[in-house]
This record gives sequence, structure tokens and C-alpha cells, in this order.
Amino acid sequence: MQLTVCGFGGAGCRIADRLVATDGDRGRSFVVDSVAIDTDQRDLSKLDSIPDDNRHLYGVIEAEGEGVDGDRSVGAAAGKNGATEITNAVDDAVSSRADAILCCVGFAGGSGATVLPQVADELRRVYDIPVYGLGILPAVAAPSGGGESSTAARNTGRALADIGAATDSLLLFDNELWLGAGDSASDPDARADLNETLTTRVAALFAAGEGDHDRQIAERVVDASEVQNTFGAGGIATIGYASQTIERPTESRFGLGILQEEGEIDDTTAIKAIETTSRRAVRGKLTVEIDRESVARGLLIVGGPPEWLNRRAVSDARSWLAQETGSVEIRGGDMPDPEGDSITMIALLTGIESCPRAMAFHSAADRG
Repeated sequence: MQLTVCGFGGAGCRIADRLVATDGDRGRSFVVDSVAIDTDQRDLSKLDSIPDDNRHLYGVIEAEGEGVDGDRSVGAAAGKNGATEITNAVDDAVSSRADAILCCVGFAGGSGATVLPQVADELRRVYDIPVYGLGILPAVAAPSGGGESSTAARNTGRALADIGAATDSLLLFDNELWLGAGDSASDPDARADLNETLTTRVAALFAAGEGDHDRQIAERVVDASEVQNTFGAGGIATIGYASQTIERPTESRFGLGILQEEGEIDDTTAIKAIETTSRRAVRGKLTVEIDRESVARGLLIVGGPPEWLNRRAVSDARSWLAQETGSVEIRGGDMPDPEGDSITMIALLTGIESCPRAMAFHSAADRG
């Protein structure tokens, strides 16, 4: 699936930049173009992969090039005054080859989270392709009782509502869930680990089905329409991911232990590997925790050496996911990797009605 990747605000620009870097390291490319939008010149200058000409500073009068420090009112004013400039910058990055526009943003800040809704509204008005949000939930508590909420929690609740309404679907990543014990999301190393975890999953999803030099034809090809149809349920989305290393059997051509070539894989072994990996992907840690029975649609993608992609096992995995979620709209497909040494499972779950962390942040915003 081909994307225009847009970063808004400090956190959003870092995620977008990492996605562009990841795309450059893959055989299957999914990024058509990219753009970074922020009120902090220092953060823009630290990006590595988004081209300099595609980095745009706005709100110079309001933020003086130093960001807004989580102040949504200042961020909103900067976005309103720079609306035309910002929209034109994003518009320049949207190619006719793009299947969708992916807008990356951190919810707790004051820049990206306030400017993205108006930009997304305009993009959806102008283009006939979906606009997806990729949002980062901060590693802060969202009190469920009557206690006072932090500024970050209130900002996040408001951003969730605004961006959720402005985009076709909102893919969430919860820093609190993925942060290691004793780590802080403000620590550069911890933040890099979080970004790597997120981009690995997002890149695997959107690169599925894209061609490479040695591509094998899948039994059931995953293309842009499959991903779009799954995201078409709207609302909140999450990704499950698991990978299992396999040992590919070899045999000697002359029975002398020399000139090894690929041997046949036993069906039972392949079925077991796919079954185990699919359950780890769905029942393991998702990008954000949800009530799995509240899923409207799902897409299950299995990758690995072609001889390991057992058709019956893949079909059974889809049936199991339908039972696990109660959804009747479960799609699936293959992502063959002739040179691979692992089975990879990607589960996209969308149209989610129950996400405890999102609901807690909404409540924090309501309490003011």
C-alpha cells in the first residue's frame, strides 16, 4: 500500500521520520512521499530521513520557533494563522500514486494535535483517498475516578476526540503499555525503542503486498484494497504482531551431506507454526489494548517462506480470529518471503468500540 506520510508536531514528526527510514531499509517500499510540520525548529532539524525541503516550520510569531510546550491554545492560534501554508505543504507531498495519507501525531502536545484536525478535514475534502491517523498515547496516568487529571491527559482526551472525528480511522500506540519497567518516555534510548516497536508494526502492515525484486505470488494477495476495506470500519484501530524463527529443512542431493538444497516442509510443522504465531499476534500485546470482542473488522496477514504458507493453516487462523473477535468481516492474505527464516503474523483490528485507555483519556478531558 502506497502512502504519503505526514508528521505533525514533535512526536509525530519523529514517527514519520522513522517510518521513512524504515521504508528505505525494506525490499517492499510503501512510502511515496513525506512531510514534517512543526512549531519547533530544533526538532525539525534533528530529523534524518524526511528531506529538508519537506520540513516546514509554522507559528513563528506565536511559538518563536521553540514549540508551544503543550499549550493547546497557542498551538491552535499558530495553526489557524498558518492554515494555508500548512495545507499547501502537505498538498505538495500528496502524489497521485498514493493509496492513502497517514498522519502521525502525539496526542499530549499542543502543536500537532491542534493543527492536524483542520488539515485532515481539508485533505478529505480534496482527495478521494482515505486519511488515517497514527496517534501516540502518552505514558501518563488517566485517572478513572474523580481525581485531577494532568495537562497531558486532558490534552490527549481532546485530541482523541478531534482527530478521531477528522480522520477515516485512528491507529493508536500506547507508550504506557510498551514502556519498560523503570524507563521514562523522555529518555532518548527508551523513546527510540518505543518508536522502533511502533514503526516495525506499521511498516509490516503497509508494506504487505508491495513488490520486491524476488517477489513470489501469494496464494491470496494482500493489496491496498484489503487494507482500505479493513480500515473502512472507521474508529479506533490496533495492530497485533508476532514473529517465530523457523528451521528450513535441507537435504543432500546425493545423500553424501554435500550440495544441500531445500527439503520439503512437513504440513504438521507448518500448521503448528502458523497457529502458534497467529495466537501470539492477537492475544499478545497490541499497539493499544482493547476489548477484542468489540472489533468490527480484521485483517490477518501471514508472511514467511512460500512453502511454509500452508493454505489450510492460514484459513484456519482467519476462522479462529473471527471466533476470537465475533466479527464476520475478517480478511486475510499471504506475504511470501523466499529468503526468510521466520513466520510473521500481522493482525489489523479496526472499528473498535471498547478501548479502556482511550475512554479514560476522554473522561480526563471531560473533567477539565
